[in-house]
Amino acid sequence: MRGLGVVLFVLLCTSIQAQNIEGMVRDLISGEPLVGATLHLDEQSGGAITDANGAFRIEKVAPGLHQLVVSYLGYEKHQEQNIWVKTGKTIYLTIDLTRQPGQLEELVVSANHPLTQMSSLEITEEKINRYAATYYDPARLLLASSDVMVTNDQNNQISVRGLSPELNVWRLEGVEIVNPNHLSNAGTFNDQPAATGGGVNILSAQLLDMSKFDIGQMDNSKNNAVAGLFDMNLRNGYAGHHQFTAQASVIGLDFSAEGPLAKNSRASYIANYRYSFTGLLGLMGVDFGGETIGFQDLSFNVNLPMKNKSNLKVFAFGGMSSNDFEATDPQDRKVQKDLYDIYYQGKTGGIGTTFQTPLGKNLNLSLTSVFSASQNKRDQTFAIDSPLVIQMLNYNHINQEIWANRLNTTLAMGRSTLHFGSALNYYHYYQDFSGEIYTPTTRKTMLLSPYLNWHLQVTSWLKLEFGTTYYYATLGDTQKDKLDYRGTLYIEGDHTAIALSAGKYTQLNQPNAYYLRYREDSPMEIQFFDFTESYRYLASLAQSIGKLTLHVEGFYYYFPKIWQYSYYSYALPWTFATYQAQTTGVSLSAEGSTPQFYYLVSGTMFNSTFDETQDNPYNIKYSYSGVLGKKWSFPKLDQDRQLGINIKAIYQGGTRQYSYEQDTYDYKSQLNNYARLDIRVQWTTSKKKSTRTWAIDIQNLTNRENEAYQYYDNVTKQVEMTYQLGMLPILTYRIEF
Repeated sequence: MRGLGVVLFVLLCTSIQAQNIEGMVRDLISGEPLVGATLHLDEQSGGAITDANGAFRIEKVAPGLHQLVVSYLGYEKHQEQNIWVKTGKTIYLTIDLTRQPGQLEELVVSANHPLTQMSSLEITEEKINRYAATYYDPARLLLASSDVMVTNDQNNQISVRGLSPELNVWRLEGVEIVNPNHLSNAGTFNDQPAATGGGVNILSAQLLDMSKFDIGQMDNSKNNAVAGLFDMNLRNGYAGHHQFTAQASVIGLDFSAEGPLAKNSRASYIANYRYSFTGLLGLMGVDFGGETIGFQDLSFNVNLPMKNKSNLKVFAFGGMSSNDFEATDPQDRKVQKDLYDIYYQGKTGGIGTTFQTPLGKNLNLSLTSVFSASQNKRDQTFAIDSPLVIQMLNYNHINQEIWANRLNTTLAMGRSTLHFGSALNYYHYYQDFSGEIYTPTTRKTMLLSPYLNWHLQVTSWLKLEFGTTYYYATLGDTQKDKLDYRGTLYIEGDHTAIALSAGKYTQLNQPNAYYLRYREDSPMEIQFFDFTESYRYLASLAQSIGKLTLHVEGFYYYFPKIWQYSYYSYALPWTFATYQAQTTGVSLSAEGSTPQFYYLVSGTMFNSTFDETQDNPYNIKYSYSGVLGKKWSFPKLDQDRQLGINIKAIYQGGTRQYSYEQDTYDYKSQLNNYARLDIRVQWTTSKKKSTRTWAIDIQNLTNRENEAYQYYDNVTKQVEMTYQLGMLPILTYRIEF
């Protein structure tokens, strides 16, 4: 204990007594520091000017959210919004300015432009910590938008505008990775691993830089995706001095640290370790209804500035999880699961690097390479010998590897900017599925996808964007290729923005991801080699009225060919039927904020079908959501105290599944509507050297029974309904110093 006290004393002594914003302003292409750039904080007259190294420092910034406007002659004005300043900490920003084409009026560029918000949803550490019932998970944050639908709130797998969640893609630092989630079997039928979701995300919110979830228009560098695209980025640690965060909650214990690698070094690190609270209880012999659940993970990012304005990043993430269920005593068995001993183990990790360097004044090159892998094992034994249980469910082992590489080159030419490069991905998929019946299967594929994007600033209010991607894939001696092409027209005024977009989107089919894949389908993955193609048409309008911003977007997704199992049977060989599919709908939202109050209200109505009239599993028809937040300040001498409340409401149609009352296996059985009310109450005390936060999140405040799925139970001899989570309170304590 004495040693622990010494460590805490040293850490506290390294803390600063005020919060600052530091950073550097550079040319986007060449990386050259911009000397004399002006910065204004929160539209105030005061601010800062960059020095001879392009660096700036704004001192004694009040804790909370801020906006920074950066101006420099010959460059587009830049707005950096939602900067989260924490007590006693220094925020470091690297701001890259875009050159302003000659003879054009001054442009204002913002990472949070209204049209950008329509095509992608913003993921930030600040929002994850402010919104209700996110549980510090980036995927759960997205439920604040009506374009994202709950599939089962026991996991974070989400559907976008009626499309299958298994078509979503995860990227880290611009390249594809395996599913980065713990407990990928959580909330799934038969406890089988999901393709893109899980109980908890491995990527800690503490490490996240500005990240996005793309749902609408995407440029051609974001290829190999036909549904939602998680575009995750890791932030650099602060190189000035060491900073620390510790957090304890029912989710787990988090410890993060960041700072310089050496004294007076520009190189920095940031790292986070987490151990689940349920895992700690499991070590003490505590279970949850016969189940023991645990996970732990470690992530880090090392930033290494180099000579000639080059930069190297090395990063990694890794996690382990387990979920064991023991069969109940014979007299206590009520449902089919009570007959089984089930042991699930998951391991997921990845390591990668990004190198970026300017090649002259108008040319920039970046190269990223990431290797990621996952291993999911589910072993099941029967507590009794029962001929009613299908023997092929004995075990299911899935290993997946992705080695993803991406080369991107940016070239500035007057009013035009070209982005060109290529992705090169290697996929390895292995499954051993109840070997007494099936032999293990393995599949190795390669995907090469060179691309070109052309951005043309025609006038100060008119911009055009065109691009193309060529796909070349191999599986053994078999080759397939496809071609994508996309175009977008932007019209941007002071308070109004319009975008029209059309294009083709393609994704290489993976054994665990299908357009029509649902809980009742067999856990055995079907091996076939082809692409899923879609055509996407969008029309967007954004209008600002004072503090209010209105959005509307109409969308149409067309899939000329999708696959479905032609019948449901455990007998081989499997056969497929092919159909056309389409999703048509409209999304509307209204949002606004003041320093003490914010709100977001949105609604999405759509129809998602295949074979002309058949509903797909996630054709819920409508989704509505609302977020409302307020904070109050109670200053007291040497500390600032704040009370914050966030309320989130979700109401959407029920998902669809196979009908047990018919011999056909279509999706005519629809569950009841889903409704949920969440709340977060947060009390923050900020002192000179630290910030302490107590918070309680309550998911499903009304304890509503939301239906999850139906299944035929061999014990009760009838169709049973399973339900999603009831009221779930999570208490959190957080300290930053």
